[in-house]
Amino acid sequence: MAQFTAAEAAFVLREPVRAVKKSLDLGPVRPVLVRRAGASVRAIEWRDLFYLYAVRALRDELTPKARGEFYEALQQMPIEHGDEVRFGRFRVSIRDLVQEVELRTSDLAELAEKVEFQADGEPLLKGTRIEVYRIAALLDGGASVDQVREDYPSLSREQVETAKAYAEAYPKAGRPYPRTSVKRALQGAGLEALDDA
Repeated sequence: MAQFTAAEAAFVLREPVRAVKKSLDLGPVRPVLVRRAGASVRAIEWRDLFYLYAVRALRDELTPKARGEFYEALQQMPIEHGDEVRFGRFRVSIRDLVQEVELRTSDLAELAEKVEFQADGEPLLKGTRIEVYRIAALLDGGASVDQVREDYPSLSREQVETAKAYAEAYPKAGRPYPRTSVKRALQGAGLEALDDA
């Protein structure tokens, strides 16, 4: 069964990682430790991911007590085949919610297919020799998609956006890439005349 780290869950939920980590801390979701890229990280099952999505969608309808009951009811039923969840005096239709989470998790799988890996495990944009995290770092440093494409003209807008999304779903461990390109650093230092030499 698929497991999702906090960053992957944040991608699916379209929320900041910080908010997802807080949800994992508060419960009732019960994350487990898994090994990813040589490190132990917290991860949740699809059922827990579905719960986090459903609770956000039903925020106004469920009291804190009802959320706990909803979670326990979800643990007892096969979500994939159910149309509704019953708990206490509530009946919650879940078919549309299940379909939305399935769609969003397939987006995550498609994102991974747009990347390939070097022998050392560094992710590259598929069909290029350009590191995903290098492009994401430039965007984090304030560069626009168009500015990144000026520095890397072989990249499409979609590839630049893929790099950003991938880096958010699968954060880089270790030393980060520079947040500015060499070309932009030279321009900022007034050394652009060296390009013409």
